[in-house]
Amino acid sequence: MEKLKPGPLQGVTVLDFTWVLAGPFATRILGDMGAYIIKVERYKDGTSERHLPLRITHNGVTQSSYNINCNRGKKSICINLKSPRGMKLVHELIKKSDVLIENFAPGVMDRLGLDYESVKKIKKDIIYCSVSCFGHWGPYSHKPGYDMIAQGASGWTDQNINPQIAPVSIGDMTASVNAAVAICGALYSRTMTGVGQNIDISMMDCLFALHENTLPWYLLSSATGKPVNPPKIGRHHPGYAPYGIYKGKNGYITIASLTQPRWEGIVKTMGKDYEWLLLDPRAATVSTRCTEENAPFIHKVVEEWVMSQDSIEEAERKLEENGCPCLRVRSIKELADSDPQIKAREMMVEVEQPFIGKVRMYGSPLKMSETPTGVRGHAPLLGEHTEEILATVLGYSKEQAQQLYTQEVVYHEPAVDILNEKKG
Repeated sequence: MEKLKPGPLQGVTVLDFTWVLAGPFATRILGDMGAYIIKVERYKDGTSERHLPLRITHNGVTQSSYNINCNRGKKSICINLKSPRGMKLVHELIKKSDVLIENFAPGVMDRLGLDYESVKKIKKDIIYCSVSCFGHWGPYSHKPGYDMIAQGASGWTDQNINPQIAPVSIGDMTASVNAAVAICGALYSRTMTGVGQNIDISMMDCLFALHENTLPWYLLSSATGKPVNPPKIGRHHPGYAPYGIYKGKNGYITIASLTQPRWEGIVKTMGKDYEWLLLDPRAATVSTRCTEENAPFIHKVVEEWVMSQDSIEEAERKLEENGCPCLRVRSIKELADSDPQIKAREMMVEVEQPFIGKVRMYGSPLKMSETPTGVRGHAPLLGEHTEEILATVLGYSKEQAQQLYTQEVVYHEPAVDILNEKKG
């Protein structure tokens, strides 16, 4: 793995009390941007990501693909929060941190004495970010929730013709991105004012704010006194056409056209048998094609043509010759192993993971010329950086660190000792 130049968040220290995905994905983004992420893990047990699939035991050490994906480049410290000395250690870390982020259910950090108001007394200008399903106020705030709950609560599930789970944890990841953006904004604000702040991110809020068409349709029509109940979506967009996933003999292809020149290129590609589409009143203009009444007709005709081709590759080739926006649907395996765009954009990089060897993982989608983002280290073993953090962040001597181990205040898994021996 090539060593990156300092990122835009170089010098920022983040105290990470996150678990599963909504929080860890946010701190992964900050870590890719160069922040020093101190991940505080449960004493001896570690964070929940370590126990999620796919778990593989190799060279005598069990590691999780979920954990490796979420926590690359972070520093792991394992602290006994039930110990008064452990909590004192956390307070010391707060004093050295710019940001504290957590995504427990509302009330958990309060019970630990680590809510915003308590932490603010320790570090006056702290930026404190909470991520939860429903946020820390409102009638749903007391409800526990995961990504699936946020999908249902925000209207995303109801948009589908057949209600289904999104193929990724869209609530968690959208909240993570919003949290990372808010933290960056708060850091900039602090440089201007010297004042920290509390950030409250709700997964439901984030998903609700992402409704592109359905909610605006309803709101605009309601304002005129004739509310339109938004249509549900499947492979084909209910109101845009051609705009969807079209079935061919050997797979699927995505086609999208929302301008007149693009549509004319598609009709030209389809050949003389379809030239009548340019005169048909249902397909004459963008405004007539992109209606709930006419879109199904356009979808049917376009899919008929795609299915008539020898393959989706052939359909893609012909459409591209006329500048038509389209792409054959890629599989996960193909993207990981051979897609040229993923390779060219450095979205699949190799990292040396202890006890496993070279592991491929996502690159960073944030491409910045002067302060690059990217993977800045492997996913840590449990407590791997406990001694490093104690020494470099808090200035503890080796003797003081050893005393904390003896008192069962801090911990690292046995594999850390083996790793350190290998490093010499």
